[in-house]
Amino acid sequence: MMLRSAVRSGRVSHAYLFVGPPGVGRFDTAVAFAQRLNCERVANDDACGQCRACTLIAKGQYPDVRVVDVKRGLLLHDDAEERKKKVISIEQARALRREVVYPPLEGRWKVYIFVDADQMQIEAGNSLLKVLEEPPPSVVIILLAESTVPMLATVVSRCQLVRFSLVPAPTIEEALISRHNIPKGHARFIAALAGGQLGKAITWARSEDALQMRERTLELFQRLEHADALDRMDAAEGLAKEKDTLGDLLDTALFWYRDILVWQESQDESLLINMDHKDVISKLAGEVPAPVLAARISAVEEAKEAIRRNVHPRLALETLFLRLTPPPQPSVRS
Repeated sequence: MMLRSAVRSGRVSHAYLFVGPPGVGRFDTAVAFAQRLNCERVANDDACGQCRACTLIAKGQYPDVRVVDVKRGLLLHDDAEERKKKVISIEQARALRREVVYPPLEGRWKVYIFVDADQMQIEAGNSLLKVLEEPPPSVVIILLAESTVPMLATVVSRCQLVRFSLVPAPTIEEALISRHNIPKGHARFIAALAGGQLGKAITWARSEDALQMRERTLELFQRLEHADALDRMDAAEGLAKEKDTLGDLLDTALFWYRDILVWQESQDESLLINMDHKDVISKLAGEVPAPVLAARISAVEEAKEAIRRNVHPRLALETLFLRLTPPPQPSVRS
């Protein structure tokens, strides 16, 4: 809203600093802002997303919108030595100073987006400061950072600060349904798993592998309801190989047991995260006592903490799966 208002009122700042945690949409917002500044047919005070400028900006091919992202190899000054560097170097700032003196080639504004600006070399920050102190016309510089703490105070003070926070799960869910056509059952789960990070949610929504992982995880924890000790050890061995997704796998397990517990208490479908598995959740809610569910949730949380402390994944999972035993059956008196 603030950015739209700036364009509408003709008070666009020469520099913005987008600050917030990863995955909350800082980069996407910067791209959308660049589109709004250069859109050829603005609709409802927003970029149309379809004109030549909007299309090329989205593809990273518009000559007047440049991105500096060292991790992705996107550089203003590009050579073999620069590609070896891990942070924004003074050469990138110097290249910016050389470029900004020229007017836009096609659009109304030249926009430069610096990713991980809080990891910029001090020398680069000092060089960038010279541009910020004497901003050329029709140039907008957008710095993306997780925190302002490592940055030069003089650089921060010359930027319009825009803070980004974690996005509420219902907002992410609605965005996935309305903008990305994700079925409501999947959208609810993805929004919960994203932990407020819209970017992560969108990545999950576009990944068929991610959704298949969720189904495999839920099937596994349903099988564990009746598995013997050997099956549990085999499952731990197989799952331990998926080191990169273990955190998400265990979060999926937490949501699963949480849903069963919620159904026991309320039987309100709108409160479920895995709402598309309501039938199985309802069945298990009638079979697994609340104290057992609470113990399982604690066991999963302890497994997550163990892995965070670098306990071997297989050992942590074996311990977890052996703790997820079925509730004892009531004894039958003769």
